[in-house]
Amino acid sequence: MANNILDDLKLKYSSGNSATKLIYINVVVFFTLLIIDFVLRTIVNSTITTTGLFALSSFDDLIVRPWQILTYSWLHGNLFHLIMNMVLLYFVGQMFLQQFQNRNLVTFYIFGGIAGGIFFLLFQNVFNYSHLLVGASAAVYAVFFAMISYNPKMPVRLLLIPTSFPLLYVGYVFIAFDVYNIIANQNAGGSISHLGGAIFGYLYMKQFERGNDFLGNFIFRIEELFKKKEKSTFKTYKNTSSTSSRSNVPKDDYDFNHQKVEKQKKIDVILDKISRSGYESLSKEEKDFLFREGR
Repeated sequence: MANNILDDLKLKYSSGNSATKLIYINVVVFFTLLIIDFVLRTIVNSTITTTGLFALSSFDDLIVRPWQILTYSWLHGNLFHLIMNMVLLYFVGQMFLQQFQNRNLVTFYIFGGIAGGIFFLLFQNVFNYSHLLVGASAAVYAVFFAMISYNPKMPVRLLLIPTSFPLLYVGYVFIAFDVYNIIANQNAGGSISHLGGAIFGYLYMKQFERGNDFLGNFIFRIEELFKKKEKSTFKTYKNTSSTSSRSNVPKDDYDFNHQKVEKQKKIDVILDKISRSGYESLSKEEKDFLFREGR
């Protein structure tokens, strides 16, 4: 029974989109840290807690524990905190993935969390809050406000509200709520981190729409470094034709787009020649090229 449940969860994780996988990771981290804290407190009798190690607190602690700018957003204060963030991540994630790719969601999520942490630290002395920062809220805000930046008039419908309204209006409510919390000094640090994530998501989407996804490319390069190269068990031999074909493989996105444009230009020239003089006017090289591209 337990094995079947575990196998089912593994299947859903492996077949799920990036929003689903982020939710799974957050849930696993939450319960894993609960167990670790229980062991440290009751068995080891230690005063060390995972919150103290991984939550974001101040610039001074960040110098000693630089990983906190990344790890804080994977921690949650309690089960209700986790559920609320994950429910919002699910709905916002599905909305985002209708327009963009899985890797794009991960980019906005991770760097939105980092931006939220930076805002938390920058305004700590301004608003005099001393509490720790945990939770994925800033990361989720980044994804949500990226969608507002991309399509502010997207119609949405909420439970118990009979009519739809623009997505931007929901954003106004979120911002107003956080501004109120800051003024009333109710979890001011958390609300400031939300605004940091929101600002990042909104502004980075403007760059993203122009094709400038430098942060996503950075993550992609890191992934490439950790990928294991498959070792072939077969001997390789030099072959002029295969070497020639490999030389045409694009090295990156810019090379790929350049080759694509050049091929399209050549196809247009050949098609223009056919329209003027007929297919038989093509040379053998032109016919072969058109046949290969047609496949």
